[in-house]
Amino acid sequence: MKKTKYILLLFFLIGISIMSIGYSLLATNLTLDANSEIVGEWDVRITNMKAIQVSPGCDAGTPMFTDTTMGFYAKLIKPGDSITYEITIENKGTMDAKLETIDITPDEENGSERLHYENTTPKTQLGKGETTKFTITVTYDTSSTEIPETKSKAITGTIEYVQT
Repeated sequence: MKKTKYILLLFFLIGISIMSIGYSLLATNLTLDANSEIVGEWDVRITNMKAIQVSPGCDAGTPMFTDTTMGFYAKLIKPGDSITYEITIENKGTMDAKLETIDITPDEENGSERLHYENTTPKTQLGKGETTKFTITVTYDTSSTEIPETKSKAITGTIEYVQT
């Protein structure tokens, strides 16, 4: 009986050895060598700004803009006069954008109460390659009967697009 156990143990060890040799002959090492890169580009910018409606005799000046800033200096003469500026925003990047906030605020504390600003809102979704336009209009109050002591009013603002 002991002899049978030793023979079975010997066959078992020989079998495991053959299986190990067979495994190593049939095994293959696979190598992974990879690299990842972000190729998306964020590029939402102002591409144009112009006066599109100017009351007769008024001066819209030369609107100024860069990729991320804009400004104008409007000169109005009499009550009811207005100037409207059109601003173009373009998504030149590779990712879609959405309008997060728009905050255009006149300086009510230091500015003339006779000057009023209104603006439209650009598109809230701006796909890659798309453009949107919005306007800002400044108006000399039609109900004004005399020239106010404070004759100017500034506005500041931000328009923020974020990745969707």
